[in-house]
Amino acid sequence: MRRRNNQEESSSQHSWLLTYSDVITLVLCMFVMLYSFSTIDMQKFQQLVASLNQSLSGVLDGGKIIDIDDLDNLPKDEDQDENQKDQDDELLETYQQLVGLIKEYGLEDSIYVGIETKGIEIRFKDSILFDSGKADLKPSAFELLTKLTLILQKIDNEILVEGHTDNVPINTIIFPSNWELSAARAISVVKYFIDQGISPKRLGALGYGEFRPIATNKTAEGRQTNRRVNIIVLRSTEK
Repeated sequence: MRRRNNQEESSSQHSWLLTYSDVITLVLCMFVMLYSFSTIDMQKFQQLVASLNQSLSGVLDGGKIIDIDDLDNLPKDEDQDENQKDQDDELLETYQQLVGLIKEYGLEDSIYVGIETKGIEIRFKDSILFDSGKADLKPSAFELLTKLTLILQKIDNEILVEGHTDNVPINTIIFPSNWELSAARAISVVKYFIDQGISPKRLGALGYGEFRPIATNKTAEGRQTNRRVNIIVLRSTEK
């Protein structure tokens, strides 16, 4: 009887080893699983990197594979920056020449010249170019437009000519509405530029009627301001 009790006590004393070995086994299994997961993810990551390098090899640097650590060392597009600077300088020079032309004729109060977001804007009061309700250029405007053409021929930027009117209705056989009048005036200026040697490919004509006012149409002064022709020399990026 005593021997049996001793055996039970010995068995009880060593039973914790079984539990400990089970725990160790589970922990080992867990680390094996974690390692296998990390290995799979790394393989997928390497496959992804290889795929991206292959896809981009025909685009970046003539087909060379670029290491991610070398991205900061890629050459900057200095030629593009220099080209943009040259275009800005050219536009500024054109602006200065236009301002000088307007001052030469003493027309600062009738012609606005400014550098806007989309380029240089030359804004004529309609009375400088046209008689009231007409779309034929006044002979007195030819000399000014010819000198303007000489300036515009020095650059290759595209040019938009916009016709605008006030909100006073017009209803004639030739011009049933202000749409026709504003468009016809823009076209007259474009045709003059073409006759003076500017390529038609650089030119565009738009008529906005009375729908883009820059002043109130409730006063005579405001209506006079709205009756205008805009010549816009577009920035190269606006083409």
